[in-house]
Amino acid sequence: MGNKGLLVMIDDDTDDHEILKMAVEELDRPIQCQFFPDCESAIAHFSENVAVTPGYVLIDLKLPRIDGDQCLEQLQKLRRFDNPQIVIYSSSIPDDWRLRLSQIGVDHFVQKTESLPVLINSIQEIISNS
Repeated sequence: MGNKGLLVMIDDDTDDHEILKMAVEELDRPIQCQFFPDCESAIAHFSENVAVTPGYVLIDLKLPRIDGDQCLEQLQKLRRFDNPQIVIYSSSIPDDWRLRLSQIGVDHFVQKTESLPVLINSIQEIISNS
């Protein structure tokens, strides 16, 4: 598994970046966040030899140009992307997608929420169980 002190978010909504940053600041251990607005920028970053492999990756299903599931499949082909905990973090996660996403490597599902405490608890549970 990658660096458990690094959490990556791939989401085009900068408000979600800020909300996640606030939630991570409330966790019981220090975690750095790295944000990418789309799949292409994440792939470009993790294709570089100097890229640090994250311990956790949150991917929105609805990304521009390349959807979250396709993004995950492309990231998994990269050698530097060494088995982080994969979390689908999306407004809507259809039940019929959950099985398919689990089969391609998704470890957790977190539905976007207006409640910061709920998000903090979800992330805390993910990092505590890895």
